[in-house]
Amino acid sequence: MQEHLGTSVLPGLNKDLLSRCVTSTDLQNPDILANPCDENGLVQRAELVLRFGFASLNIEPISIRGNTAHCIRSTQHTLVLRGLNQILRKTTNIQPADRDTIIRRLITILREGVQHRVYKFDIRSFFESLDTGLLLKELWLVPEIPRNAVTTLANYFQELRDRDIPGLPRGIQLSATLSEFALRQFDREISLLPDVYFHARYVDDIIIITGARENAKEFARSIRDLLPYGLKFNNEKTKRIDLPAFTKGQANGVVDQFDYLGYRFLMHPVERSPTDNRFHRKVGVTIADKKVRRIKSRICLAVCQYLQDSDSVALEQRLQLLTGNHNLQDFSTGRSRNVGLWSNYKRVNSFEALAELDSFLRSVLVGNKSHIANRFALSAPAKARQYLLRYGFVDNFKARPFYNFPTYKLSELRRCWQNV
Repeated sequence: MQEHLGTSVLPGLNKDLLSRCVTSTDLQNPDILANPCDENGLVQRAELVLRFGFASLNIEPISIRGNTAHCIRSTQHTLVLRGLNQILRKTTNIQPADRDTIIRRLITILREGVQHRVYKFDIRSFFESLDTGLLLKELWLVPEIPRNAVTTLANYFQELRDRDIPGLPRGIQLSATLSEFALRQFDREISLLPDVYFHARYVDDIIIITGARENAKEFARSIRDLLPYGLKFNNEKTKRIDLPAFTKGQANGVVDQFDYLGYRFLMHPVERSPTDNRFHRKVGVTIADKKVRRIKSRICLAVCQYLQDSDSVALEQRLQLLTGNHNLQDFSTGRSRNVGLWSNYKRVNSFEALAELDSFLRSVLVGNKSHIANRFALSAPAKARQYLLRYGFVDNFKARPFYNFPTYKLSELRRCWQNV
């Protein structure tokens, strides 16, 4: 049952805030084009949501890389959730973690020539298993959050439960903000543990480094016990890596390796520097195998799309997306960011994965040992296939080319691999 908020909108989540949340593309959404209104009319529809709840919410499940995410197709509800997101981020001072900063700091720590123990944890079904009832109780205790914002959030959670959508639906910006709020205290408690040397969390991927003096099993158990809101770790993805200090006569090569946030870290033995006599550890950083496989799949899908439509310009543009960098607009925040090969993997210092991708690309474009390569050879002239080899992974990683695409074109180009 939806809670009635009365005939006037309470302070906090109000008309002025909703008006500021409207973006230039909102009025071009299919539901607005089908039932036209101007900006003021859209805000009025959003105010009705505040008063009467989310019964008319149009939320659609979509599949993203094997996970069920959700997309809201009713613009007035998107507007309300956008306003809620702004209020929560401002009043709770939530700052999403920066992936590149985490990776840069992690590399710095791992290079230190001392004994380390690395723990990797992954929260099982993070968004789906988070107890929103407990989360809502916690939000009620934050005096800075306007009361009508929490009430509106409660109505939203109730609608999700009525539709059997568990926890926080993936793919919605508000879910990301709420998940960060939910784990704030967890992060603080980890940072206060005496054995912790470094720790970071990016959504549900957690990494902790200690000095390896603690009892490993007891330490891992203590971290599990800190998880709030009914969350649990995925034991299959839990990993522990012991990195020894310098020892004489140690063998060269990789001591151990692990993946984190799309990178693979190759840990070498601690060495003594001949220049300053200090100990340090060489850390090779490359692209994780999972990401390499995804890029290979996208190369194949790009070529398959060409075999269907014979659009050589689009094929070249897709290779530009895979090997270069471009700007991506985030409509939930109104901000743009650079993405692409170098932008996503700028901390790579080993080109092995990139060289592997170059070999794979060459085998598809000009090779004759695979079915897709043979089909492509029959469909495209040899000169055109050779021309496409200019988009190499190693060379473009070094050169960092940037390509400009309008938003509609990006969506069109990426459609052939949207679920990979």
